[in-house]
Amino acid sequence: YDQHALIANVSTSHSHEFTAFERFTDAGPMALLPHGSPARAGTNAALVWTLSSKALDELLSLGDDDKCQRLQHRFGWRLGRFTRIGECSHYPLTLKTVDEAVRPGVVLVGNAAHTLHPVAGQGFNLALRGLMALVEQFCVAVEQQQPLGSLGVLNAYQARHRRDWQQTVRFSDSLIQLFGNHLPLVTTARDAGLMGLDLLPGAKRWFARQAMGLGGRRAELRATDNAFSERNDHE
Repeated sequence: YDQHALIANVSTSHSHEFTAFERFTDAGPMALLPHGSPARAGTNAALVWTLSSKALDELLSLGDDDKCQRLQHRFGWRLGRFTRIGECSHYPLTLKTVDEAVRPGVVLVGNAAHTLHPVAGQGFNLALRGLMALVEQFCVAVEQQQPLGSLGVLNAYQARHRRDWQQTVRFSDSLIQLFGNHLPLVTTARDAGLMGLDLLPGAKRWFARQAMGLGGRRAELRATDNAFSERNDHE
């Protein structure tokens, strides 16, 4: 993608109240992911900041105070002032997928099977859904008394998960193309769409479910839960 992700722990003057933030800027998305104990929210968060190669080199040459000022300018004041930025790590952002995710006794799931751009956390969500699909397929195999590592069982998992995987890869890639486009007509339509999501609760819930990959899974999961309940009742 000709972009790099800068990763660092940061502190802010206001508590995040366990709210995660993602901001889409003209230079790429940036996210703050809250840290803290379940009982007490804090002011520490993990930063994921998308930068071009040139911007990354320039930022890394700055002192911590100047880094915080650059971050403040990009993120804004929703969490008050950035008071600290820790050690910065970085890595190039690429899209990588495997053509063959299963073999007898072996299955690649999550980041072993794909690396996506971190925009909107789609890689993490896809990894969780991949594990769910694999466990569901294992349950079917147990019912049918099939070896869990057999190629037939793992091929069935791959077929079950492929559509979700393909859609998520396309979705995350299209977000980068959309927010990286600076044509006036595209930016106007994009901004209007984001404002519409904020003003229409129903649209926001629908978009969130699509981003989590749950748009078409409700009926499927209900059927699976019913099957498990019937089996447990029988046992």
